[in-house]
Amino acid sequence: MPAMDCVINPYRVVDISSPVAGIIEKLYVERSQKVSAGEMVAQLEASVERADVALAKYRTGIQSEVGLGQVNISFDMARKKRVDTLLEKQNISKENADQIEREVQLSRWKLRQAKELLDIRKLELHRAEEQLKQKSIRAPFDGFVLDTFKYRGEYVEEQPILRLVQLDPLVIETIVPMEYFGTIKVGMLAEIRPEVLFKEKLMGTVTAVDRIGDTASNTFGIKLSTPNPDNHIPAGLKCIVKFIAQTPKQIAENKQAQISPETTAGHAGRTKLPPDQQDSVAKKSNNAEADSRESLASLSDESVSEAPLLDPIEADGQRHNVTKKSVVLVKAQGEVDRPSSTEKIPSSYMVLMEQPETDQATRKLISRLRNAGVHDLQELNYGTNKEVISLGIFNKRAYAVNWQQKLGGLGFASFIIERYQ
Repeated sequence: MPAMDCVINPYRVVDISSPVAGIIEKLYVERSQKVSAGEMVAQLEASVERADVALAKYRTGIQSEVGLGQVNISFDMARKKRVDTLLEKQNISKENADQIEREVQLSRWKLRQAKELLDIRKLELHRAEEQLKQKSIRAPFDGFVLDTFKYRGEYVEEQPILRLVQLDPLVIETIVPMEYFGTIKVGMLAEIRPEVLFKEKLMGTVTAVDRIGDTASNTFGIKLSTPNPDNHIPAGLKCIVKFIAQTPKQIAENKQAQISPETTAGHAGRTKLPPDQQDSVAKKSNNAEADSRESLASLSDESVSEAPLLDPIEADGQRHNVTKKSVVLVKAQGEVDRPSSTEKIPSSYMVLMEQPETDQATRKLISRLRNAGVHDLQELNYGTNKEVISLGIFNKRAYAVNWQQKLGGLGFASFIIERYQ
């Protein structure tokens, strides 16, 4: 699919307001300030609420009613015990015994009432504390203050106090012709390049596909998401998006796949695979080499003759001699093209990736590459390939293309250049 125009938007923009009316006592943030989730951004005047909390705490500490009830029930229980003894000896009337039993029951209910009142006071304290919390306005998520609408001393009721924006992750929105409906699916990868920050190359994932198209323009909308952990990419930029035709299942498989040293012959660094994967990789590598030998054998000796050795290239820390016959180009369809005698033959192929604008972003990119299993890489800050990262040098284009595809499956966009002697 062709590249299409898109727009980079923040993940969400929220107007922060107060749940209760009041006067702003203090505003803790300013425009463009970074805030964290739970951080206090504004405080309303809350002297009455603080007094309510103090009163509720004092009422919660009152234990006299419970103590009084315990004393009464202890006395009544001892009195009832003596009355029961007299009643057995018939030295007291039944009416007097019933009166004592009644007083014992009343004492028990009064003690229970005192405990229930204590529980109610604790709940009243909790309510007073929650009412006080409503006077403190806190940030609901990590983000930046986009703008402030109210200041100290102003009265707020339903109006927002400030606007907060979240820039991690970023949301990319684009409009796609209806002819591609069904081709783009949720989970597909896409390469995103901002128009202004042309050196930045982002990888996004399709998160939503509109199910209803626009009749007037014959288009439908696509929504993508891309991480922005350092917030170094601003929102509100135009961009170019290029979709990578992969299904969600393929994306998951590529992320779990390891890089095969056999399929990256001549690569400056090799990543080891677990033993259970080496056999399958070795079979694929042997088949690829066999196909290459058969293709070379099909050429006549006159059309492809052994030429003098070209200048050696560096690979795996050693110097390897490359002949014209070893650099015959293999097409994706399996066809073999022999360069003409006048065509200049590349001596090697480099897989490169552009460096970010800042050193910090470059270090983070290198860390991501190493975490993905790409350990042997090099920053190039000289020559024609300045400000790029070298991910490998190959003596055959097929190997370079294979390596580039594996990097794409891991979420890294790269490009190939030819080297000539």
